[in-house]
Amino acid sequence: MTNREREETYLRRWRKKAISGDSLAIHNTAASYRILGKPQLAFRWWKKISRKDGDNLVELGYCYQQGAGVRRNPAAAERAYRAAVRSQWITDFHREEAMYLLAVLLLKRPRPVALTEIKRLLQRANQDGDYPQAQALLDALRQGELDKICTCRRFLRRGLAITYCHIHRKQ
Repeated sequence: MTNREREETYLRRWRKKAISGDSLAIHNTAASYRILGKPQLAFRWWKKISRKDGDNLVELGYCYQQGAGVRRNPAAAERAYRAAVRSQWITDFHREEAMYLLAVLLLKRPRPVALTEIKRLLQRANQDGDYPQAQALLDALRQGELDKICTCRRFLRRGLAITYCHIHRKQ
């Protein structure tokens, strides 16, 4: 069974439950659409559930930040990430991800915010030492090498990294 066939099987299984409002099914449906290369559909499903769930707010923010399935909107991405960080319905993994992606977003502003907030976000994201991208960005900030900002997420599939990260696109 190919990856595509597997994701289409998942979609058939999850979509019916997603339509009825099951939040796990909605998330899985959106993730399957993203893997199948249908970012507009993935965005639509994540938007449906994002108000209820911090993990999905991170997904929604990433869509806005990268322009995946929706027009790029840094302000909406920032709102989504900040809401995710504050959410009580979020896993530690996604909270760290939201802090990292928010720091990247703030660094790329035409007039970046105070570096203290960005450094604080990155330190909190890598507080337990399991987020090497956050540590690498913190080190790059300290050394003044901001051209090495990677916008990849942890465990992002290579195809998506090449699509959305300017550093990996060049490799």
